[in-house]
Amino acid sequence: GARILHASTSEVYGDPQVHPQTEDYWGHVNPIGPRSCYDEGKRIAESLMMNYHEAHDVEIRIIRIFNTYGPRMDPNDGRVISNFINQALRGEPLTIYGEGTQTRSFCYCSDLIEGMLRLMD
Repeated sequence: GARILHASTSEVYGDPQVHPQTEDYWGHVNPIGPRSCYDEGKRIAESLMMNYHEAHDVEIRIIRIFNTYGPRMDPNDGRVISNFINQALRGEPLTIYGEGTQTRSFCYCSDLIEGMLRLMD
């Protein structure tokens, strides 16, 4: 039968209160925050995908993409990987915001593609 792959995002977790997040963690999203349209849009898209699965018995695969990096990324996009690389190349200390207790998941672009292909097998 048909399968649909929905590319979602780690943003569905919002500002998590649980670390690390488990598959059954629903997240902690501010519905009126500055990025809420993106966060909530992705959450509703996941919900619609699952509703479609229930209504039409179509296999739905949802992948929540985290911080992906690779050779063609914009070095000035302001994301943490780009910032770290730029600072390291200039011999500057890496900027760590907050108390330094944050965690991030990073994924190389080809690893992401391989994971997506395996998910669809």
